[in-house]
Amino acid sequence: MTIFVTNPVPKELYKDISKKLMQYTNIHGEQVGFLTSSNEDEKIIKLNMMGGEFCGNASRSLGALLLYNNYPYIKNKEELYEVKLQCSGYEDVLNCEVTPTKVSNLFYSKMDMPIPSKIKLAKLEDYEIYKVDFSGICHFVVDINKVENKEKFFNLVKNTMEEIYPEYDAFGIMFYDFHKNYLKPLVYVKETDSLFWEESCASGTSAVVSALAYENKENICIGIRQPGGELEATANYVESKIDKITIKGTVEIVAEGIVNVNL
Repeated sequence: MTIFVTNPVPKELYKDISKKLMQYTNIHGEQVGFLTSSNEDEKIIKLNMMGGEFCGNASRSLGALLLYNNYPYIKNKEELYEVKLQCSGYEDVLNCEVTPTKVSNLFYSKMDMPIPSKIKLAKLEDYEIYKVDFSGICHFVVDINKVENKEKFFNLVKNTMEEIYPEYDAFGIMFYDFHKNYLKPLVYVKETDSLFWEESCASGTSAVVSALAYENKENICIGIRQPGGELEATANYVESKIDKITIKGTVEIVAEGIVNVNL
């Protein structure tokens, strides 16, 4: 669940406002994004995540929200709409394709995801993991059936990140069942010191499908089930690397309103 703040907010207040908003238990927010105009093109909306990280699901959701709100700078292509947007942690413009449904607040949102800069099969103590690096976030893909104590494993990963990659923005641990195609995402954001078991994670799904393509040395298209539903993920494997990733799934606008925050 992503909370979007549409009013202009000074960047130095992102952290405090995000913590306040996520404390409202009736909102059920997992993360907070702040909307601004892109520096390159004021017609393009930029999503600034609370810790400066990249978030694929929040980006897909923003595409749906802009269509829901009839944002004028959207291209209509027959049955779908093309939305250009940007997200923190990633420099390039993202292309999001949004398809309305018969329900006014429910959409299908498909996005070309950032390509991993590096995929590495490694050992972390006794655990075999895939470390998948993206701009703005990195993910550790591990077999959920091989981890008995998830809290202990999180601390192991966090200590490793602090020691070896101290400048990181965020990381995720993708507890994945390779036989059942089921993913349980855990994401930590450094700036806000926030840790959430997410209902769904698009960049984590990208990491999983990239790891599968890398492992099998072939294109992969798979539906990955998660606590919040299923995401369809595709990774193209060409000449020993991933050259394209797309993620598709539903987005529901569940609430909108005004919240007063006292800092």
